[in-house]
Amino acid sequence: MAAALLLLTVAACGIAPTGVVDAGEPARGFTEGSHLYFVRDNHLVPVGRPDGPLTAAEAVNLLRAGPTDKERERALDTHLPANLPLRVDETSYTVNGGQVSQATRLPHLATGQLVCTIAAATAAQRRVPVDAIRVTVPEGGTRRCADYDQAAQSK
Repeated sequence: MAAALLLLTVAACGIAPTGVVDAGEPARGFTEGSHLYFVRDNHLVPVGRPDGPLTAAEAVNLLRAGPTDKERERALDTHLPANLPLRVDETSYTVNGGQVSQATRLPHLATGQLVCTIAAATAAQRRVPVDAIRVTVPEGGTRRCADYDQAAQSK
């Protein structure tokens, strides 16, 4: 008798059965794509771009094009000079990263934008953490994304 009463209570919860409801595509996380690094309030900010995974050269070309209108609405900007003569040499990549060549000396955060964008693209292709990638810069030596801005690490 108690079992029958419990069954009646559970069955009479007041929710009527429904058919299948089409709600569109299933939810997805940001699984593919690349991060470009722009500047806001003098900090590097990673911005996800779904068109990827990209090579380092492709990511730098997008970075050179600057933030989109929506990104500018979020106060994102670039410190890269317009028409910057720049080459990303992917043929000289070592296990640690790539090399950037440029004709002019860049401000600290502009170099950081390049290093972090190249590191992010390379890391995504190799499936390693961004800070595992070292990028050779014209000033000499190699740099990691973390060398430029702590905010850049929180992507």
